[in-house]
Amino acid sequence: MAEKEEKSLREWASIILPRVLRAALWGFIMGGELLIPLQLPDFGGQIENFFPQSQMSFTQMVLIFVVLEVAIQLLQGTIIKYALSMARTIISMIALFLVTNGGVISIVISSTPETPLPPGQTIAFTVDFSAILGIFLIFSLLSIVKNLLQAVDFLSRKAEEPVTIPEFP
Repeated sequence: MAEKEEKSLREWASIILPRVLRAALWGFIMGGELLIPLQLPDFGGQIENFFPQSQMSFTQMVLIFVVLEVAIQLLQGTIIKYALSMARTIISMIALFLVTNGGVISIVISSTPETPLPPGQTIAFTVDFSAILGIFLIFSLLSIVKNLLQAVDFLSRKAEEPVTIPEFP
């Protein structure tokens, strides 16, 4: 009897271990490598300056995407994978809109001892790329529709599979 339990543990390990390794690899590919240099004080601080002060930090956004990717890979073969993919797309749409301030980015450079500007001078750069942002958001909506259609296809294939009821002894 102990051999049968040990065999089932090996079977479970052979099912779970590849999923965990694949999830860890994809989590690292999707942004885990960004978390390493962000821990450096100079590098992380410079990237954080591009984000609005009231919104999430860049590190938190990367962490959200890594966690979602790991969950998607772990739940491969279930309907939850498609729901998480749609959630990831919606989060990226909202983050892109908030970070770019609706498609208009303004950078103001004031005279400081580090800049070569004369005292009292400021330079303002404003870039309006709202049309490009709109195209990115349309592609994101297409991604949501694609995931929704894949979820419907997954459910229809599962509904067509025969169900076998186990016999009780």
